[in-house]
Amino acid sequence: MHENLIKDIEKIIEDIAPYYGCYLVGAVFFPARKNSGAILRVYIDADKGVDISALSEISKELSMILDVKDVVKFKYTLEVSSPGINRVLLKFNDYKKYIGKRVKIALKNKIEGRMNLIGEITGAYGEDENSGITIFDEIEKKPRAVSFCDIKKGNLLIV
Repeated sequence: MHENLIKDIEKIIEDIAPYYGCYLVGAVFFPARKNSGAILRVYIDADKGVDISALSEISKELSMILDVKDVVKFKYTLEVSSPGINRVLLKFNDYKKYIGKRVKIALKNKIEGRMNLIGEITGAYGEDENSGITIFDEIEKKPRAVSFCDIKKGNLLIV
C-alpha cells in the first residue's frame, strides 16, 4: 500500500543506523486506529543485539528528519524497536538468512484451506518477483513451496 513511502523511509534509516552500530531490519505501516493515525514500526538490530539507548537515539533522529522533510503526509505514530525473540521476517533476504530455522508464516491467500504454515525453512529461490521459499510443513509433514509475494507476515519461532 505504502511501498514507495516505505522505501524512502528505509533509505533514511539506512543512513542513520550505522552511526549507532545498528542496521535496518525493516519498516512497516500498520493500519490507522480510530482517530490516532497509522503506526510506522521500524525494526532495528545490531550484530550483538541492540540496546535501548541506540533505539531511543535512532527514534529521535528519524522523527526529526521525517518531520523536517515532511516525508509522511498523514497522521502516524513512530515506533522504533528491535525485532524481538520471535523476529519478524520482512524481506526475502531474511528468509534466506534463516534457512534451517523454524518459522510461522501467515499467508495472503489460503493454500489447501490454510492461512498459516509452521515449519523449518529448507530453501530460498529466485531474486525478483518470482522468488520464494520452501518450508517443511509441520502440520502436513511435507515440503511446500511458497511464493514470497504470497507471504503476508513471517516470524522466527524460538521454542
